[in-house]
Amino acid sequence: MEKSRETELAEKRTGLSVERTSLAFERTSLANSQTLLSYSRTTIAVFAAGIGMFEFISNQTIVTIGVILMAISPVIMIIGVVHYIKVRNKLKYLLDEMEDE
Repeated sequence: MEKSRETELAEKRTGLSVERTSLAFERTSLANSQTLLSYSRTTIAVFAAGIGMFEFISNQTIVTIGVILMAISPVIMIIGVVHYIKVRNKLKYLLDEMEDE
């Protein structure tokens, strides 16, 4: 039995759809990794700014701000890691759901 033109087109679209979805997951995963690196960069910049204020300026208010910045920087990194893990787990869940179908 020969396939109709509509059936062939539907199969082709389905194949493209699966491929596009797979690529979308890959792009999202890469974007998630890039976001984690951005959090890391921000953490380092905030910590360095805190050290600069703490070490090189003798005004008590500025020194206090420097210490606060140094204390906040690990919190920024923790937020970034938690966000990364949440998105990664969500992607894994969605990918597993797609494979089960």
